[in-house]
Amino acid sequence: MSRTLPARVRAWWRSRYATGRPLPVVGVTTGRRVPGWTLRAAFVVAVAVLVAAAGTRAHLLTELLVLITGVVTVWAAVRPGPAPAHVALVTAALELLGSGAAPFDPAVLWLAPLAYVVTRLGWWASHVAATERVEIAALRHGLARDGVLVAVALMAGGAAWAVAGREVPWLVALGVAALAALAWTAVRRDDGEAR
Repeated sequence: MSRTLPARVRAWWRSRYATGRPLPVVGVTTGRRVPGWTLRAAFVVAVAVLVAAAGTRAHLLTELLVLITGVVTVWAAVRPGPAPAHVALVTAALELLGSGAAPFDPAVLWLAPLAYVVTRLGWWASHVAATERVEIAALRHGLARDGVLVAVALMAGGAAWAVAGREVPWLVALGVAALAALAWTAVRRDDGEAR
C-alpha cells in the first residue's frame, strides 16, 4: 500500500499531535496599561530638557542653543531609540565642556540622573510602538532599581553643588576611605594565587 508523501505526513501529524479531545480554555487578563505614545512623548521631552539644560550651562547663543536642541529633539521624535538618546548625551557633554566651570562643572552631577532617564526612555521608546500598550507591571519591574540609582545620583549632585568652590577636608578623607574600601574588596577577591 503506497501512499503519497503528503498523506503520510498528515497521518504522522495526526498520530503525533491529534489527541481527539478539545483544547483547554485559557483565560488571559492584562493589568493597567500605558499607551506607547506616552513613553515616546516622555522620551522626546526628556531629550529636549537634557540638551537645553546642558546648553544653558555653556552660555551659548540662544539661537544656537535652540537649533542644537531642536535638531536632536526632532530626531528623537522621528526615530526614537538608543541612537538619539546617545547623541543627546554626547551633545549635552560637549555643551558642558563649554561651560565656565569646565571640565569639573558640578551641574554634571544633577544632569546625570536626567541622562540616565533619557537612556531608559530611549530603550522603551524603541521597543514599544506608538499604537501599542505596555502593562504598568512591566514598567514597574525595573523601576525600583532605576529610582534608587536616580535618587543616589541626585543626592550626590546636590551635595556636590552645595560644597562646590569650598574647601572640604573631610570629603577628601571620605574619598580616601572609599578608595581604600574598593582596593580592599579587590584584593580580597583576588589574592594572587592560582585557582
